[in-house]
Amino acid sequence: MEVTQQTDDSESVAHPRGVRRGSLRNSILLKLALLGGLLIALGALINEGVWAAVITVWGAGLALVGLGFYGFIWWRRR
Repeated sequence: MEVTQQTDDSESVAHPRGVRRGSLRNSILLKLALLGGLLIALGALINEGVWAAVITVWGAGLALVGLGFYGFIWWRRR
């Protein structure tokens, strides 16, 4: 008796870049962290006044919350 297993080539090869894009597309927390990074960059571009500091602090908070909760959920699922 012969047993053969057929696999599709797309399933057997891992695509790290595609996995990252899929994770970002499907995760609200990673989108939140990305928004935080963009706000930090915007605060650095403004670079003067109170609003630059406010935007940077909000960006840092969003990035920390997004990455922190994403990491926690990833850790709990493993």
